[in-house]
Amino acid sequence: MGWPLCYRIMDMSTRECLTRHTLNATVLIALAGIAHADPNDEPVSGQIIAELVPGASVNTFNGRYGTSTLDSIASRNIYLLSLPEGMTRDEFEILTFGDLDLDHFELNFSATDPGGDTRSFYGGRSTNDYRGQAAASALNLPQAHSISTGSGVTVAVIDTGVDADHVALVSNLVQGWNFVTNTGQTDDVPRGVDSSGNGNPDEFVGHGTMIAGMIHLVAPDAQIMPIVALDSDGRTTSFTVAKAIYYAIDKRVNVINLSLGTSAPDEDVLVLRDAVDEARRHWITVVASAGNLGHTGNDQYPAAFQENRSLAVGACDWQDQVADFTNIGDHVIVTAPGIDTIGTFVDGGYQIGEGTSFSTAWVSGTAALINAVGWDHSPRKVARHIERSAAPFNNLPLHLEGLVGGGVLDAHGALLEHTEEPPCPADMNDDDMLSPTDFTAWVIAYQDGDFSADQNRDRYLTPSDFTAWITNFNIGCQ
Repeated sequence: MGWPLCYRIMDMSTRECLTRHTLNATVLIALAGIAHADPNDEPVSGQIIAELVPGASVNTFNGRYGTSTLDSIASRNIYLLSLPEGMTRDEFEILTFGDLDLDHFELNFSATDPGGDTRSFYGGRSTNDYRGQAAASALNLPQAHSISTGSGVTVAVIDTGVDADHVALVSNLVQGWNFVTNTGQTDDVPRGVDSSGNGNPDEFVGHGTMIAGMIHLVAPDAQIMPIVALDSDGRTTSFTVAKAIYYAIDKRVNVINLSLGTSAPDEDVLVLRDAVDEARRHWITVVASAGNLGHTGNDQYPAAFQENRSLAVGACDWQDQVADFTNIGDHVIVTAPGIDTIGTFVDGGYQIGEGTSFSTAWVSGTAALINAVGWDHSPRKVARHIERSAAPFNNLPLHLEGLVGGGVLDAHGALLEHTEEPPCPADMNDDDMLSPTDFTAWVIAYQDGDFSADQNRDRYLTPSDFTAWITNFNIGCQ
């Protein structure tokens, strides 16, 4: 089996992209910055991601093939393995063919970035600039805050970390995890890392802090959980991001912000797709950057996963014009300001930035507002309310119609759309009526671990949810 064609991978806070070989797992980088193509990127030498079937022993598997465990998501039977010295990916595939303990395996890719000249953060700003920026009025935040401030909601920011001492954020941060250092230290700090290999270390320090600050501006009472999956130079692997998503699921967050992506097709990043699918089943809205490859650029994942698994966000300016750098496509749900946006920054500061990374943060904040009120917080409903309430573009070019979502994000409009929809929790098949078929739908959802079956809204699936469904059925649609 030969190597497939290489794909472009980009970071989404400005217009950074690179090329790499890819098979199943691909590298992701923060969606911010400007880079140049490098055709020589290789997978992490001698590594694979293996998902074993339930009940299979990784120790037995390793003993069978001479592999060794480097890392694991043991609760999901997913393992990062080291191949025996000299063994190729093709040889491993032949060797394991027909092994009933192995569900599938993928390669784990690293990235190098010979470019630089990032414009993710390009100018210091003040506290007043941050709080009074155009977003507050453009997104109708004052009106939105009369309905919801995000209280009781937790947003996971999977990124470079967050400045733990920033005065604007310190009271809203909750403990997360650092999957780069494998510690609980999630501060957004330089570590002398030059994983791009361009001679400029720590180029993405501050990226996660900016994302967190924008989410906080939209949902000031929401908690923010920093989960570090990107190193300080903005690089990671598909295994690390998947592990971070599963961590967020297990911590029962409400929203996950992913300002990162890869252009590998969805069938080549099953470890990411499966993680996003599980988040959706737990009624966690995954908000992802569409990308910064331009209007003709390759789709970016997880934003472009089929069936709108994630809530894909494109970028526009403050005059409701589609940004020239944003990816577009029929998977995009909404656009949000991604030019001249102001967020919190490391060392207690504020910076101005550009890219779909920051557009995504506005939408994650809005999803947090929605999750704090009403009953139905399914990712599908959250995305629908955000899309339907979006403000239409002024003079949208014909060739962009249907490719930039419902329009420009309107946080207040999304809340009105959400709160004005009559609650009907027992309507499990979503046909706007109650019938015995809803019981069948509840049973299926419960067995599948779908949190639409969580009828008492305690974020757990237990037999008491059946009693709650009967109560909700008897109450009827309101």
